[in-house]
Amino acid sequence: MFQAYFRQGVALQYLGRHADALAAFASGLAQDPKSLQLLVGMVEAAMKSPMRESLEPTYQQLQKMKLDKSPFVVVSVVGQELLTAGHHGASVVVLEAALKIGTCSLKLRGSVFSALSSAYWSLGNTEKSTGYMQQDLDVAKTLGDQTGECRAHGNLGSAFFSKGNYREALTNHRHQLVLAMKLKDREAASSALSSLGHVYTAIGDYPNALASHKQCVLLAKQSKDELSEARELGNMGAVYIAMGDFENAVQCHERHLKIAKDLGNKREEARAYSNLGSAYHYRRNFDKAMSYHNYVLELAQELLEKAIEMRAYAGLGHAARCMQDLERAKQYHEQQLDIAENLKDRAAEGRASSNLGIIHQMKGDYEAALKLHKSHLSIAQELNDYAAQGRAYGNMGNAYNALGLYDQAVKYHRQELQISMEVNDRASQASTHGNLAVAYQALGAHDRALQHYQNHLNIARELRDIQSEARALSNLGNFHCSRGEYGQAAPYYAQYLRLSPELQDMEGEGKVCHNLGYAHYCLGNYEEAVRYYEQDLALAKDLHDKLSQAKAYCNLGLAFKALLNLSKAEECQKYLLSLAQALNNPQAKFRALGNLGDIFVCKKDTGGAIRFYEQQLGLAHQVKDRRLEASAYAALGTAYRTLQKHDKALGYHTQELEVYQELSDVPGEGRAHGHLAAVYMALGKYTMAFKCYEEQLELAQKLKDASVEGSAGHVTRFPRGFSGPGASGSAPVGPGRRGPKGRGALSPFSVSSRAMGSLQQALVCFEKRLVVAHELGEAFNKAQAYGELGSLHSQLGNYEQAISCLERQLNLARDMKDRALESDAACGLGGVYQQMGEYDTALQYHQLDLQIAEETNNPSGQGRAYGNLGLTYESLGTFERAVVYQEQHLSIAAQMNDLVAKTLSYSSLGRTHHALQNYSQAVMYLQEGLRLAEQLGRREDEAKIRHGLGLSLWASGNLEESQHQLYRASALFETIRHEVQLSTDYKLSLFDLQTSSYQALQRVLVSLGHHDEALAVAERGRTRAFADLLVERQTGHQDSDPYSPVTIDQILEMVNGQRGLVLYYSLAAGYLYSWLLAPGAGILKFHEYYLGDNMAENSNDFQETSSVILQTVTSSALEQYIASVREALGVDSYYTRWVQKCLCQASELNLEAFYGSVLWRAKRGHPLSPTRLRSLSSRLDLLHLFVLGRKTGTLFFPFALFILVVRSSPQSTGPAELCFGGLPAAVPPRRDCWEGSASCAWQTRS
Repeated sequence: MFQAYFRQGVALQYLGRHADALAAFASGLAQDPKSLQLLVGMVEAAMKSPMRESLEPTYQQLQKMKLDKSPFVVVSVVGQELLTAGHHGASVVVLEAALKIGTCSLKLRGSVFSALSSAYWSLGNTEKSTGYMQQDLDVAKTLGDQTGECRAHGNLGSAFFSKGNYREALTNHRHQLVLAMKLKDREAASSALSSLGHVYTAIGDYPNALASHKQCVLLAKQSKDELSEARELGNMGAVYIAMGDFENAVQCHERHLKIAKDLGNKREEARAYSNLGSAYHYRRNFDKAMSYHNYVLELAQELLEKAIEMRAYAGLGHAARCMQDLERAKQYHEQQLDIAENLKDRAAEGRASSNLGIIHQMKGDYEAALKLHKSHLSIAQELNDYAAQGRAYGNMGNAYNALGLYDQAVKYHRQELQISMEVNDRASQASTHGNLAVAYQALGAHDRALQHYQNHLNIARELRDIQSEARALSNLGNFHCSRGEYGQAAPYYAQYLRLSPELQDMEGEGKVCHNLGYAHYCLGNYEEAVRYYEQDLALAKDLHDKLSQAKAYCNLGLAFKALLNLSKAEECQKYLLSLAQALNNPQAKFRALGNLGDIFVCKKDTGGAIRFYEQQLGLAHQVKDRRLEASAYAALGTAYRTLQKHDKALGYHTQELEVYQELSDVPGEGRAHGHLAAVYMALGKYTMAFKCYEEQLELAQKLKDASVEGSAGHVTRFPRGFSGPGASGSAPVGPGRRGPKGRGALSPFSVSSRAMGSLQQALVCFEKRLVVAHELGEAFNKAQAYGELGSLHSQLGNYEQAISCLERQLNLARDMKDRALESDAACGLGGVYQQMGEYDTALQYHQLDLQIAEETNNPSGQGRAYGNLGLTYESLGTFERAVVYQEQHLSIAAQMNDLVAKTLSYSSLGRTHHALQNYSQAVMYLQEGLRLAEQLGRREDEAKIRHGLGLSLWASGNLEESQHQLYRASALFETIRHEVQLSTDYKLSLFDLQTSSYQALQRVLVSLGHHDEALAVAERGRTRAFADLLVERQTGHQDSDPYSPVTIDQILEMVNGQRGLVLYYSLAAGYLYSWLLAPGAGILKFHEYYLGDNMAENSNDFQETSSVILQTVTSSALEQYIASVREALGVDSYYTRWVQKCLCQASELNLEAFYGSVLWRAKRGHPLSPTRLRSLSSRLDLLHLFVLGRKTGTLFFPFALFILVVRSSPQSTGPAELCFGGLPAAVPPRRDCWEGSASCAWQTRS
């Protein structure tokens, strides 16, 4: 057999294939080590090869040592020469032949192991290379060769690093460093430190990475090794980039470049230019990045270095991709791939395939993308490159996600995550969590999606990777926005914007501004929405991005419309129309016309609106878009319904329905049935309307889409704008907000009515819905209907009916074994019993809610139950237990990052700690709650918390800050109460809180000695709520006058216009305050008197309805005080009889009934003007209050009253007319009044 090898070797030698010839001779010797012919032939072939010059001196030494006849020695020497010459394939054959020949020298075997590890490494076979490195290490340890051991550890560390096994890489390089320091080998120590720096960078430990490279620079300077110094400066720059420190990174790369130029080292110069390109790429300055990569390309072509040229094409392709120049990026990556294939560099080939796959995916060619990603995966598996396999799986997952194959996407991303965790690649883990979140969200697995989004954010922050953190924040905002959780979305967008100066990404910043504007719009924070849409618009203009400008103008116009700034709204929509025409975008033009129509509806110019809607219809016909046509029909139908032209409205909505039926658009059909139902309702044809709602419900059930069921039945037109994140394209997000399961056509109509304050109308609709649910026979729908009906009865105060409905819901839930529904029913029952004051029963149901939540591992339900238990114990006065439950509520809310729940729990903890007189803790909790309420834009919560915080600060002695919080609370309550869209019932619910804030504020101001400010606050407390409500009930709308608080200057100006002294009284939280004012002199004297009957002196109890306490002052006590006042003023004898006469007359006239009739007339639309109503209420209220007080023993409406004291003229024969302005209350009492003339009369300003 050896003769065949010999002949093969000779033949290959004649062909000039010297390396292959030597491999043939070595293979023969491996079969027959004793063949002298093969050994001589191998030596002769080596001496006739191009390696003779380097090999001959070594062979002569072997001859001197008489080793030239040793087959192992000769073959191993030739193999190592082949390796040095770059003949890696042949060197592997020769060296492995040497091992087969064998030797007794362990040291010689170790040298062969080392050479083989290098050869396989050069061939890209990291698995075999690592195996030989391990054998080399074992030999070195056996021989006690620390130098060899140090070298082997270094090689193993590099091998494990290339495979992504950073844990093993770190271990081996640490061993290498320890051995190098023992050996005092500076070069080996520098190599170990440099390698450790690379590993630390890969795992995100940037401080240690930077420290390692800095030590390398120091060692290089000590050794005067400028080339090593330059390379380490480049490594430092790369770490600075990873840390987000662009300035220091560029400084390091520029020093690297300078040293390379000084040394005249073109290769090192190319490396420095490449690093600078990467740095500017990070800064998103892609033009400059490309210029540096072009320098690299020029140097590579000058040096004829294909590997450097390939690196330049990779950098150019990446920059072009980020500039959205996909065709040019494709060309660059194709050139990268060609060079990799020519160099037979499989690892580089895999990277190039991956880059090309991403480009094809971005171009929408998903099949080609998948083919390239699979090629990358195959190469990675061939090379046993675990980290590369993970990247390939991730790219395949992204491609499947783009194809809409979300299950496949999840499968590949999970494989990617597994690998990244095994190799401890934290950066890869972060991006994979983000990709998994997108896929899970598309599958509707929202809880899992949220967890992965959070993981992405946490890891990005841990790594201090600002770019990754920004992506995670944007995606979290989009996730919450898509689910309608706008309050939770807004903070994430705001955090992104705080990072934007470092990101230098104007396009991304614009998208997030747009999304944040949308979130605030949906939250009703229209001024904030305007602010962010204007930022979005400015950025779009800077980028010359007309489409983004169009989107910004569209939504900015809608925000201005919501603020009733119709001129600006119209201006924005006209800009949108102009841009849409310039872009030749019919959808944008259609939207602009629709929005302009909506604005004209708001301007009460429905005719003008119809002209725009008709243009919409014409455009839809022109572009032959049936869906746009249906939308135009809907708009026209709604407009004609507004004009009460119901025949035309029915015609258009019928056409709308027909189009949707032709398109088989089930959600559209449902909306059309809702519109038809609205017209029939307006016509009073309730049977027809009911049939339409039934049709709508059937369609929703057929579709089995809760989002459609939740939107069915709405009959109002919604603003047509670019919706939030989905429209702006920030990041892939799943389906839009989904409504409650099983909600049907009647339910949203009922919910709409309830939200508008029409609770009785809502009740009718919910009852109809219950009937439909029974007809459908689905237990879940029945349970849901009972639950909503019970909730509404609870709001109406129909507690028995509420309990009946909720108990039925509970029984149905138990029959269905639906634990979540059972938990909801228990929660509802607990709430009703709590409202009824039956706290023990309420506790039982809340405990049941908690038990179910714990059994089903539902943290959200547990938090809800803990919160309700805390509130119930708070109502019972068991504050210690309330604190325990609210702390558990807070803990769960914090774990789930539920900011609303955190706000409520902080507020509750503040109240209970206040009740326990732990005022410092109360302040701390309330301040936290206030911060969150402001962040979430929950103004009512903010007002209530500020009210409580003011009381706690008052109790703790911080009067200045207490004053500030109470002022803010009062202003917020007033603002909320005056909002047009709020219902009457809701405004009344805020009345007590507002009054309480005013009274507490009076107490604090008096304590601070600010008697004039206290007077102004007392006057503000004479609320105009009831007069406003009378006007609203008469006219159908509120008084349009904006609220302006009364000031002390206004009060003094009014006093200056009077003829005598003014005596002003106010009851405030248990105190009677009195001010004596004189024209031109202001406040002459202030006096306070503690009433003492119903609350402790200096009481600052935390009561959200503390004004009620003051309403129980008995009329007999007040009459006693009033008598003493009159006696002190010297007017008791005559005037008391006169007032009593008035009261008797009022009683005989049945004033209470008459007063009620005024309200009745207002409700029934009786033609009373607002001025007339105010006059009536002003003149009736005082006497009415006296009558009611005498009848019931209770004084209602504890507000302030002022009295004008004038000296009687000689002609005066009786008291002047009593005429009270605004809505005053009865005169509060006091015992020690100022001296007055016996001949004085009482009068108030008209």
